[in-house]
Amino acid sequence: MFTLAVQQLLTKKLRSALTVLGFGVCVNLYIVVTTVMRFITEDLDLQVQRFTGVLFVQSRGLTGLSGIEWPPISSTISMSEANDVISRPAVDQERSTRVSFAALAPPPYPTAPPEALLVGIEPGKEDVFLNGADAITGRCRFPSQNGTGNAPPAILGVLAARHFARAASATTEVPTPVGPLALAALGSRISVRGTEFEVQGIIEPETNQLLRSAVLVPLEDAQCVLQSPDSVTALLVSPKRASDIDPLQEVIESEHEELMVISDRQLAENARKLLDRVNQLFDVVRWTSVSVAALLIAIVMFVSVLERTRELGTLRAIGAPRRALLSLILSESAGFAVAGSMVGVPMSRVVISRALGPDAAGLRSREIEWGAAGILSLCSMVAALMPAWRAVQVDPIIALRYE
Repeated sequence: MFTLAVQQLLTKKLRSALTVLGFGVCVNLYIVVTTVMRFITEDLDLQVQRFTGVLFVQSRGLTGLSGIEWPPISSTISMSEANDVISRPAVDQERSTRVSFAALAPPPYPTAPPEALLVGIEPGKEDVFLNGADAITGRCRFPSQNGTGNAPPAILGVLAARHFARAASATTEVPTPVGPLALAALGSRISVRGTEFEVQGIIEPETNQLLRSAVLVPLEDAQCVLQSPDSVTALLVSPKRASDIDPLQEVIESEHEELMVISDRQLAENARKLLDRVNQLFDVVRWTSVSVAALLIAIVMFVSVLERTRELGTLRAIGAPRRALLSLILSESAGFAVAGSMVGVPMSRVVISRALGPDAAGLRSREIEWGAAGILSLCSMVAALMPAWRAVQVDPIIALRYE
């Protein structure tokens, strides 16, 4: 019966090819959506984990998809307010810093930070933002003196280095699982809103989207670029003791009504809210692809059974058992599912690498690929039961007279 099923699929070559392609597109869509959702979830978790125990101080009332604007690009805090908050006795001076954020490029996908994000940080406080992240080349610390030509230093995340590679004075290629990646080279010059910076290091890409997008520069140079010497956009505040987190948050918000203080717990809660909303959309897309694949197989098999009424009747007339006809139709459905999966899985790998670029490294999951192929194949086999049941109910006498 399996051989007969294969022969039948080859008889209708165009229909079979289109069905396999359609099923493959559904498999591809399911895998891409599931993989991207897992990537977003894990990336937001990493962002929250890297800032555990840190309070974010920014302007009040700035909201985004997650309930707060993150990173707080639109926030403005005067230097006098910033100094007042940072100088409090409960604040760990060595682990706290003023920060200026600015978007230099659009985000690579929804919910992500900008592809290139200017981060002005106080020299010596780089680790407050980087939290131990290493460099794949150069260093993740500002030098005590500017580089050659007195250009201020910049430390780039891998996405930012890719973004600036087009206009950098020199580039280098870094091998990745998705192919060679052109980055702004160590020691090269990049222009940030008309100001030249010298690349001092590239941050290790195995961090999170916020660090991969960062263009880390000294705070004074960032203020110069943004033409805001008397203000910053946010504060990263580390209390001296974990027990000081809640009291410090209450004191800052009570004495500075225009400021809001966000703990890592609130950041995690807002991340969960964002993920719930994104998940709802992705679930619709994911299960729509499952429904389309099942409907596609059901229609094709139903038409196939209808066209072959005389053939099926002949088989019944010469003694073919109903079980054999049922096996024949389900074998054809399984053939479509297997062939479609063999098309959809490689297609999804190409789509993911093209869409996410360097972020696609390590995202491939055999578990997701096998799961997608299994779920869609199972649903398609179930959808084929109706035309299969019709096939086994064929009356040989009526079928032989069918036109």
